[in-house]
Amino acid sequence: MIHLQPAPAPEDGVRALLDAAVGALPDGAHVLVKPDWNARTEPRPGENTTPAFLGQVLAWLTDNGAARISLAHSSLLTPPDVPYTSFTDLLEIAGCTGLLEDHPHVRLVDLEIEPMVRRDGFLVPQALDEATLRIDCVRMKTHMGTQIAVGCKGLMGLLPDSETLRMHRDGLDRLLGELAATLPPTWTLVEADVAMEGNGPHHGGAVATGYHLAGDDLFELDSCAARLMGIDPSEVGHLVALGSGRAFPELPPELTGHVRAFARPTGVIEPARAARVFPGDSCATCHVAASALLDYAKGNPTQVRTVAGLAKAMLVSGLELYMGHQPSERTPGEGTCVALGDCAQAFAQQHGVPHVGGCPVRVESTAPVLAAAIAKGSA
Repeated sequence: MIHLQPAPAPEDGVRALLDAAVGALPDGAHVLVKPDWNARTEPRPGENTTPAFLGQVLAWLTDNGAARISLAHSSLLTPPDVPYTSFTDLLEIAGCTGLLEDHPHVRLVDLEIEPMVRRDGFLVPQALDEATLRIDCVRMKTHMGTQIAVGCKGLMGLLPDSETLRMHRDGLDRLLGELAATLPPTWTLVEADVAMEGNGPHHGGAVATGYHLAGDDLFELDSCAARLMGIDPSEVGHLVALGSGRAFPELPPELTGHVRAFARPTGVIEPARAARVFPGDSCATCHVAASALLDYAKGNPTQVRTVAGLAKAMLVSGLELYMGHQPSERTPGEGTCVALGDCAQAFAQQHGVPHVGGCPVRVESTAPVLAAAIAKGSA
């Protein structure tokens, strides 16, 4: 069942939402809470679970007799030659260190370093089996690789790096559907007073909805969230995979007044006047490599052969970076083009684009390829 609670601010309505969705906890409940933390720097509006929302969840669980509360998340997927974003880093980036001082009884669990078990083809932290029930806190976003990022996409914050890489490489939507069937939470809470539209999960814009959501069925909840964003859930590949022929639920009549057409993902990021990044369904390691490559090019123009060549690529003729699996109809532009990561190898071979291999990509290997491509374009 879907519950919608008016919420002008992140801390508003959370207790009422939990009262309606969860009700009473079983005696001796061990509750594992998984937030949505995916920002590497200061979170943008709609990007991370906020301390205010999370604080209300932890306080409600405490007040309602949870015998044990664990706050769990994996670390962020990071290229091997870039500083590691650890669980401790995520706590600080998310602004939750002060929050936890108010909840010293909450146990912190870094899922990246927990013992792992194999379940339905996925390598998952054993700690997930130790909890009586699990509450996943997620944000509501559109997403460049999966159309939407709500409950199903939030599950990837439970997995170790190796599984996240595999899912992006071997078919993200299909495996997200399988993961949602394998690791469903007891309840999913959607912090949506401010959501993200456009090029989420990191580059989108904020959109105020004024409500939070909760549900105990991922297929139903994510289908509802898609419709609230003005997206037909049948367009969302991982919901099609998860549903396995189930009919997509319609919005309950009392929720139809909350529908708002979110800006769709464009599939392209434009970090400079003539620079464009096509992420496809790539994972965070390629995103980090692309960002580092652009920063390197901007900060070290003499190291990419010629200032004139760099200026021409970034500001005039074009610099295009391709990652992930690209649609068959996409063709590279006339300017300097580089493909990053093993998932983009087929695109690079098909179109003769310089390619930096690796899964994950090593950032240090990208600069020579960029230099050679710009030099060729400047010749």
